[in-house]
Amino acid sequence: MNFRYFVAAITILGLAACGKASQEAPSHPAAVQAMPSTESLPAYDAQGVISSLDGQILTLDHDGASTAGLKPGRDQFKVYADVIAEAPITPGARVKFQFKKTPTGLEVSKLEPRD
Repeated sequence: MNFRYFVAAITILGLAACGKASQEAPSHPAAVQAMPSTESLPAYDAQGVISSLDGQILTLDHDGASTAGLKPGRDQFKVYADVIAEAPITPGARVKFQFKKTPTGLEVSKLEPRD
């Protein structure tokens, strides 16, 4: 008799566990949000001296840009390969550049040697 109760209890628990699993919704990974385009952001002109380039981070000692609210000093800018393809990127090189203020920070959009 005890064996029958034991088998019945295991069967009921097994069926109850199966029902709960089928009611839960499967989890979906979070959607990846695309980065907004920076094309519509205003570009600001400045000049400076390259301090270093580490991956996509270009460090510049610059004269600032009052229209952008950027004070003279040393700042890090994100830079992409197409911008630095033909630009002087050696430390100490004097450059003029355009940059944009993006939600993720400062980004160089144009870089060329300065006379």
